[in-house]
Amino acid sequence: MAEYPRTRDDSDAANITPSAASAIEPLPELETVTDADDLTLYGVLDPADDIEAALELELTFLAALLFAPAAIARQVITAVIGTRDESAPDLTVLPVDTTLFLGPANRLIFDAAVTLIDEGTPATPQLVQARLTDQNLHRHTKNAMLDIISPATPRATVVGGADLPHLAAALVDAWYRRGYRALVTRMHQMIATRPVDELGGHWTALTAHQQTAERRRLTVRDNLARI
Repeated sequence: MAEYPRTRDDSDAANITPSAASAIEPLPELETVTDADDLTLYGVLDPADDIEAALELELTFLAALLFAPAAIARQVITAVIGTRDESAPDLTVLPVDTTLFLGPANRLIFDAAVTLIDEGTPATPQLVQARLTDQNLHRHTKNAMLDIISPATPRATVVGGADLPHLAAALVDAWYRRGYRALVTRMHQMIATRPVDELGGHWTALTAHQQTAERRRLTVRDNLARI
């Protein structure tokens, strides 16, 4: 998989909710997030959803990833977002810039772990911390790394990383559900702002995004189930 350094500096959980959508055209790919100010690009949570539960899933996954045997960690990452030597993602994996994480610090930690795994280096907590420090990102990820390494409430762990594929599948499912809400939001924008003659085309385009995301999700889950 290609390297993709992050540039966001925010690590506060209060920053996970983007502002109101601003972009209408062109219609973005469901899986590609380039502007956190656009609600429909980011994916949205329902107001009834528990944001703390969503963030805890992310931290639990990251803890499992960083403490898992290197071979299992590589298999899981490959199943989800492919390998470095793939020039472009196909429908068997998620694009590397898919926003799987709501927490900005969690995204930075995941990126650092993936980069290490790509380089053939184990993504241990110590090496991930060293990479974040080298990138001057340690201040933005300090609290999240502390929660991963020494959580206030101990997390149940499975020896050998056997739970990592299941946690990855749950993370992908959460992303997929947010994507549906993003599509609904996008269609509401179209209804409110576009001529009626265009609505059918927008619906068709959004349906294509949904079907692409579904194919990727099902294939990724199948790959994870084989680990």
